[in-house]
Amino acid sequence: MVNYPPDDIINPSLNRPNYEYIILWILSNNEVCTWADLKVKVNKSTLSIYLNKLIKAGYVQKNDFNQYSITSKGRERYYQLGQSKKGGRDLSYPPKVILDKRNYDHTILWMVYNNNYCKWGDFLEEPLSINQSSLSKNINRLIEKRFIVKEDKEYRITRSGEIEYSQMLTYYDLDRQSILEEESKRISKLTQKTLNFFTKYDINERDIQFRFLNSVLKLDYEKVKSVLREEEDFHKILLFLAINHPDDYPKYMYPEEFSERYDIKKTTLDYYIDEIVEDQIFSIRFFKLEASPDKFYYFQSEEKVEKMLSIITEEHITKFTYLNKLFEGTSDLILPLNMSSTVNAILEEACQNLFNEGLKTSLRKLLPEYINYLAYKIEREKKLEGVSSKLEGIIWQNIPQILQSDIYKTSQYQFISESEMNYYLDTSILEVLQPYLSFWFKPEELNLKIQDYLKSKEYDKALRLEELAKSFTKPESEIKNLVLIIIKGIILCHLNRNKESIEFLKSNVDLSIINKEEDIYAPYLFVLAFSHMTLGDIENALNMANKAIEIYPKLPISHVLRGLVLGYNLIYSFDADKADNENGIKNIEKAVNLESNNFNKARYYQLQSQILYESKNYDDALESVEKAIKLNPKVLDLYNSKIRILMYLDQFDEIINIIDKLIVDFPEAERNLKIKKMYILKEKKNIEEGLEIINELIEKYPEDSSLILHKVYWLQYLDEKEEIIRTIEDLIAKEPKMGIYHDTYGEILMNFEEYERAVKEFQKTIELASEEWYINETYIKLGICYRELEDFDLAIEYLRKGQEFTNKRFCDLDTKRKWQAIVDVYLAEIEQLEMEF
Repeated sequence: MVNYPPDDIINPSLNRPNYEYIILWILSNNEVCTWADLKVKVNKSTLSIYLNKLIKAGYVQKNDFNQYSITSKGRERYYQLGQSKKGGRDLSYPPKVILDKRNYDHTILWMVYNNNYCKWGDFLEEPLSINQSSLSKNINRLIEKRFIVKEDKEYRITRSGEIEYSQMLTYYDLDRQSILEEESKRISKLTQKTLNFFTKYDINERDIQFRFLNSVLKLDYEKVKSVLREEEDFHKILLFLAINHPDDYPKYMYPEEFSERYDIKKTTLDYYIDEIVEDQIFSIRFFKLEASPDKFYYFQSEEKVEKMLSIITEEHITKFTYLNKLFEGTSDLILPLNMSSTVNAILEEACQNLFNEGLKTSLRKLLPEYINYLAYKIEREKKLEGVSSKLEGIIWQNIPQILQSDIYKTSQYQFISESEMNYYLDTSILEVLQPYLSFWFKPEELNLKIQDYLKSKEYDKALRLEELAKSFTKPESEIKNLVLIIIKGIILCHLNRNKESIEFLKSNVDLSIINKEEDIYAPYLFVLAFSHMTLGDIENALNMANKAIEIYPKLPISHVLRGLVLGYNLIYSFDADKADNENGIKNIEKAVNLESNNFNKARYYQLQSQILYESKNYDDALESVEKAIKLNPKVLDLYNSKIRILMYLDQFDEIINIIDKLIVDFPEAERNLKIKKMYILKEKKNIEEGLEIINELIEKYPEDSSLILHKVYWLQYLDEKEEIIRTIEDLIAKEPKMGIYHDTYGEILMNFEEYERAVKEFQKTIELASEEWYINETYIKLGICYRELEDFDLAIEYLRKGQEFTNKRFCDLDTKRKWQAIVDVYLAEIEQLEMEF
């Protein structure tokens, strides 16, 4: 679907249309457009004239397949034209790819870098529209980090901010030219200062100048300013690293000679070289080659030498892995490959093409550390590109889901919905109905027991107790009967039997005769609307919400219900027009103001946080969930909501601190909390501590075989093939009818590229566990195996089946999107392969 400008831009009431602005608007708000897309709003002859002008001016580029896209220069022109239409100061604005993320730190940095200064009001106006609360929090955070300063009500970027900005650009899918242009702006600011430095110290060699400038751009003086008072001394330290580079071997300048020539204390030089290289105080990594005990050469990550060494090393490590796997168990490999021979091969090629032969011994010492560095780097930066990396990625696809839910708690209640398409709504919001129900539900002990079963997800027991409760209710007690009807509806919602819930609720209550004097009908409308929303039926859901407000305008649950319907409509876009105008936040805020029960208030804020998170408004989402926790600190899943947001923001240290505190406050949840901590440690690359945790848990809970699955995944990460196979086969031998064990074994075999064996395990999973919560993933992985075996018909069949079950699955939106994306990637790849054949 192509985004087009509003009518007041295409057909202005007073002036002629500005076709340059219209074309740039369309291209700026879409990744690419075809001639036909543009022709919808601009007639053919006019389009031809203006498009050619824009291409010649460098504002638009023509790509393959008759597609057009805007350039970085074109984006600047687009914002200039937009600003001139509004009047006022001529500001540049971030590209759409940055604005869409709604990471306000990045938006603010972009603004103060690309404009001479910004005022508070600049951030409040479109296209930024940052709310006051988030703006205050993010501005203060950037000032505390010394990335920006405030002078006379104007915000300006600092030197540290410029370096942070440069790093920030790498997080976005910007074209290479855009990033180079931004770097050129930074270089121009440093030009005079750098030239003065080169002149003063007679630095004339171009390679040294380039290496020095590369370090100055990436290493922030502000980080050491408090102890290294002179910036020039910092530049001298970077110059020492630039001079003693392996490209210039055997030339070398000893620290004593350098300190005398460039007037810097040797103790200062030695200390900061050690801090930069050994203690890695900067994010940029330096590698050290020890040519002799008093002679060291240095090179930097991501520079030419390191990139080429990376290519050579990766190629030989891959060759070592693939050929050993290919000839495993045969005598066909004349010269057996081992790590020693692989290191020798790397050394030979590196010293032929990169390093002087005299550095061979020192490079041999460095290689084990460097290979380890590469392993972590590749794992961290891995993307789903190409077959092998896509398969490696599948093992770790479920980590965000693990962090948000009970770990590997297989439950028949998370089964595939009976409807064709199923939309996930967090059932915890249904707990706000409890105060309304408990007044009528007697005996109280039975009610509390049902609530306990709901919390522990033992829904079959909750249903049995609901049936038992009927024996305590007199036939003529209409209200008590209604309470039991509502409770059964709630249980059916938890079971994901939403269609059944609607039919049951409607067959037992006549909506036309709702008693306006009894507010117990409000929870009834709430459950009915909730069930409709899970099926994507916003029309009926909104009718129920509006009816609740009309009949019970003073009840907070009436307003939070409307907030829920509109909020999830924004997330899923059932009604796009309504989503553009209403997001439900105001309704939730009204419910908060009306509510006196702190437990319910906390749930309202949690709902608000979920909507803001899905809208990519992460700072406000975090603020809302923190309000919820403050109101009700004893509810564990509120912290899970906070952890989900912090995960997106990569705040791993803060997450670990939260989990450690939760383990103390919620000892009954120790097992799941420690597993969450284990996966966070994996993100932090602390593999050893994570392995210790899972081993401790296995020792403490020996009866819990699901913990063994976590160890299997951990061993998978450590590439312990023999132990992995032995462990999973032992599990299957003990419980051969446990479908998830066969599914996990299939994943392992996929990772080792044993696709035929993996197929058998996935088929066994489908035979044993066709209604389990993970079955959609099984179908998708089976489809991937057939793709690798080049049986494209079966691959498409199982990928489509997995896609169908993913649509029906009762799971959070992130998980659903993730598996749909995997299916799309493989179907597109198969389509391309079939075209080639």
